[in-house]
Amino acid sequence: MQQDDMLESRLLSLLIQPMRIDEIRHALPEAGKRELKDALDRLIADGRVMKNKKNRFAVSAHYGCVTGTYLATERAFGFVTPDVAEGEPKPDDLFIPPNASGGAWHGDRVLVKLTERKNGRGRREATVLRVLQRAGNELTGALVQRGNAYFVQPTSKKYPEITIDRHNLGDARVGDRVAVSVSHYGDEKIMPQGVIQADLGEDGTMEASIAAILHENAVFDFFPDEVLQQADAIPQAVDLSAAGDRLDLRDKLIFTIDGDDAKDFDDAVSLDLLDNGHYLLGVHIADVSHYVTPGSPLDQEAYRRGTSVYYPGHVVPMLPFALSHGICSLNPDVDRLTFSALMEVDKDGRRYGAKFAKSVIRSKARMTYNKVNRILAGDQTLRGEYAFLVQTAEKMNELAHALYKRRIERGALELDIPEAQIRVDENGQPVAIQFRDRGESEKLIEEFMLQANEAVAEYMCKRGQPTVYRVHENPDPEKLRVFAQFARPFGYRIDPSKPEDTFQFQTVLRGAKNDPRQRILPTLLLRSLARARYADECIGHYGLKAKFYLHFTSPIRRYPDLVAHRMLQKSLTGEAFTAADENWCEDAASQSTTREQAADNCERDIDKLYIAAYMKQFIGEEFDAEVSGVQAFGVFAALENGCEGLIRIELLTGDYYQYDEQHMALTGRHTGKRFTIGTPIRVKLIAASEVTGQIDFAPAEGALPVAEVLAMAPEDEPGLSAPRGNRAQRRRQGKGRGGSRKGKKPPTRKRR
Repeated sequence: MQQDDMLESRLLSLLIQPMRIDEIRHALPEAGKRELKDALDRLIADGRVMKNKKNRFAVSAHYGCVTGTYLATERAFGFVTPDVAEGEPKPDDLFIPPNASGGAWHGDRVLVKLTERKNGRGRREATVLRVLQRAGNELTGALVQRGNAYFVQPTSKKYPEITIDRHNLGDARVGDRVAVSVSHYGDEKIMPQGVIQADLGEDGTMEASIAAILHENAVFDFFPDEVLQQADAIPQAVDLSAAGDRLDLRDKLIFTIDGDDAKDFDDAVSLDLLDNGHYLLGVHIADVSHYVTPGSPLDQEAYRRGTSVYYPGHVVPMLPFALSHGICSLNPDVDRLTFSALMEVDKDGRRYGAKFAKSVIRSKARMTYNKVNRILAGDQTLRGEYAFLVQTAEKMNELAHALYKRRIERGALELDIPEAQIRVDENGQPVAIQFRDRGESEKLIEEFMLQANEAVAEYMCKRGQPTVYRVHENPDPEKLRVFAQFARPFGYRIDPSKPEDTFQFQTVLRGAKNDPRQRILPTLLLRSLARARYADECIGHYGLKAKFYLHFTSPIRRYPDLVAHRMLQKSLTGEAFTAADENWCEDAASQSTTREQAADNCERDIDKLYIAAYMKQFIGEEFDAEVSGVQAFGVFAALENGCEGLIRIELLTGDYYQYDEQHMALTGRHTGKRFTIGTPIRVKLIAASEVTGQIDFAPAEGALPVAEVLAMAPEDEPGLSAPRGNRAQRRRQGKGRGGSRKGKKPPTRKRR
């Protein structure tokens, strides 16, 4: 802990009761006057310490104040989610009544004063005293004109209207969606003011909505000139004379396996039988670090982006195509520079050791998941065409099964939740929504990549050398308690106090595979787990039940993998690590986590637009669905194809439905009819907007009387948010999107 942090920590312990400055100095005689003043200023600015009218300092909690994040609604009130220290239980949100927001905008970090009042639903009320930190200063919205004045109406009604001086319009036209930076947040006398930064296209179009989502998440589909110039200057052929002393593996049977529409191939695999009967498993990763050097324009831009972003038919790459689709891509029949992980593994999946080396390979084939799956299934035509690798592919599949078995035996969770894939035609228009089951080859590549990631992490961690790890903390027991209550009606007895016992969750996952009524449980379990993140310390991965884990296998599309390559090479060459290396790993971990979240937001929100655009053709048709979420304003219903829409509460006729927040249910006052997660319902599609992504259902005629609860949460259990698909899996796969599919098939659900 740095000196400033130590002083702040001592002050927080000291100021549990109000103290004058002279009393503080007397209690901390070793602290200099300037040092003490600066520490107090920082704590006050952060909202952790307050000074009263008598010039006494104390922690904010002493004055009935807390810090947190302000969450606006589209109505006049809002909520504050209090800050909570790691490991502490999450407190309830605080209700912020109208005219009590203190000028806070959605997402701002604020200091609030608790009151004795509670709102109608029993939430504690609070008043915002001060905005501590703005969430950001850029929004998107529609440019409108009233008289001679110009305004931006934010896309979300959670934000106020912003005035634009005519000199700050740029090239934007009235009626366009624009990006605006806030220059003044407004007060009692002045409206918020801003400057237009970009014109995103005609408002009310899907194209403008996509551009807005990307812009809001700082995802830009262009590279600075200096980055492109550096990329274009890199030769598109390997010069071995300048490649250094590399392990030459060009004569080995090495090949790639990727999706049909993938354009960047960053991993290849090999398998050789050793004299002792063990296998030498080779995972060969594109050596991006050879071309992207620390501090270069390419490196700085890759760091800023953090990850590639994928949405239907498109990719916003982390690296320019000259690298991602060119010299770094492991295309067949050409020399490519790689970083190889060579692991000795027995036929039961035990890893006995691993070696790592800069290498050069020549991939013998560009295989696809579809082709390999067909080869393994016995397709004679393909087995004849690729006879030179059939036996190796079969041995790889056998080893992958052994690796998977050992991983499950150690307690890893198989959260392989299918996610809807949107297929688009050559014009980028959605033509189908479907779930694609993972075949043998997809699982094979996953197991091999996991082995490489674990092996590199173990090597670096045991040597105490800095790198960026992929970590996944144990889940919150309170969230597990909620899940346990949902699982109980199906006969499962989950002990939330023992999150380390993952075998109890494996039982649920196995049961859900064989019982359609339980298909909601894996999603609810996923929602109960912590979110994986990047960190500069190795604390393990809960979901994988791995003591050592990082990302090494996708440096073309993920910055942490590039960091792992550089740090591993530094270790192998014996170069001394410095404090700068440690600081860089810490910063890269934080930045990569932030950018991964932004990418997830983009992909989720843009997918909604494409799903709505596809579903628009089915307006007026009926489908079988099940409840995927419940709110006071209505019920979310999900179709078999993953499409999710809202049934507004006013459409639930025949009764007066009351919202039970604790149980996440809507219950009819007279009939007792109850809608909660898992309730089956027949719905009619009444609206779908490719501009907002909003999909609206209505109960089909006669649907309400057959509603029933499949997995009712018992009394006194808090609710869960509406479940979504396993986006994390998609990001792990991370290959290209798109393709085409002829015909349109309505997404009906078959009763099972």
